[in-house]
Amino acid sequence: MHTLSTFDWPQPYACTYEAYNYSYIPSPKVHAQDYHEFFWIESGRGCHLLNGEPRLMETGYFALIRADDQHGFSAWEQDDRIRLINFAFPSPLWEKIRTNFFPDRICFFDHTPIAKREYYLSVDDRERLRQMGNDLAAGHWNETNAAAYLHGVLALLDNRDRETTHPAATPEWLTQAVRKIEIWPNFVGGVPEFVRMAGRSHEHVSRACRKCLNISPREIVNRARIKWASMQLETSQKEIVDIAEECGFENLGHFYKVFKTTHQTTPRKYRLKFGIPQIS
Repeated sequence: MHTLSTFDWPQPYACTYEAYNYSYIPSPKVHAQDYHEFFWIESGRGCHLLNGEPRLMETGYFALIRADDQHGFSAWEQDDRIRLINFAFPSPLWEKIRTNFFPDRICFFDHTPIAKREYYLSVDDRERLRQMGNDLAAGHWNETNAAAYLHGVLALLDNRDRETTHPAATPEWLTQAVRKIEIWPNFVGGVPEFVRMAGRSHEHVSRACRKCLNISPREIVNRARIKWASMQLETSQKEIVDIAEECGFENLGHFYKVFKTTHQTTPRKYRLKFGIPQIS
């Protein structure tokens, strides 16, 4: 098995930030490394073979990788391709950040189970990471810039964890399904797509949602749809009917009803209050 090392990086680089494309490989080639890294899937559907365990990766999948991990990649099926973006940095940098900012927490790269180091990022989150990556690439590849980028990414993940924290008794499969359904276009498929992602029967998923989250699968889906619709109303000039359709609402009246229940106002009034100015 091949081992990748910081000694392979151009000198005096303190990190790397690169994009990779993978096609289907029946037996993904696994490598080890002497540094920490993270990556996210920009497009496609693939397999992340980590420490002998295959993990399904879909667009938005994000993983934190430790120096003691061994992993490889492949597209999920023969005609698929995946594109990922990777950021790698020397392991001592994480120790510095951990000591200074997370001294009393077990978090991020500290976790051994990969399930605690996996996330699903929204379109906006991925765009934010790309923009920060562009700033990194435009500067010096030194420890200062590497630390700044890592700080920004960890802040995004930390805020997201606080937003989506579920009770301790919530099973991991349900937590992951909720995170996945929050990403466009996953929620367009509605409750059937949520159930598919959960990998359990509809009845099992409904019971777990009620018991652990005190909410129904439909309410989870609608919450994700309205959150995305609100962002579209704030940042785009799309027609409201188009936003409703892109969310998965087949009935405009139903979209208005769910939106008003959430925000106590109509989509039009919401746009007038929070949206970008109209350009005449």
